[in-house]
Amino acid sequence: MDDKAKTKEYKQVHGLDSMARADWDEVNKIIAATNIYTTKTYGPDRVVGFSPIPAISTIPYAVDSCYLLLIGGTCLNFYDWYCDLPVFISSNLG
Repeated sequence: MDDKAKTKEYKQVHGLDSMARADWDEVNKIIAATNIYTTKTYGPDRVVGFSPIPAISTIPYAVDSCYLLLIGGTCLNFYDWYCDLPVFISSNLG
């Protein structure tokens, strides 16, 4: 993102082609790189995870929330949106 030429080149062709296949190693590297870049540039609270309904998918939510808590990120879900139920805390899994 800091290289203006590469950013311009990417943005000119972004959305013009179909999706490209990627293996899990490449995807994990991209995710890690974007999390590191965002954390260093804008702060850890700008890395956000969202789960529609944590009570339905407790294990994925627990894993995601633990990761976000470790890096200083933010967890969001529909409970936050409607403000009607307490936030699910991953330590309740035992």
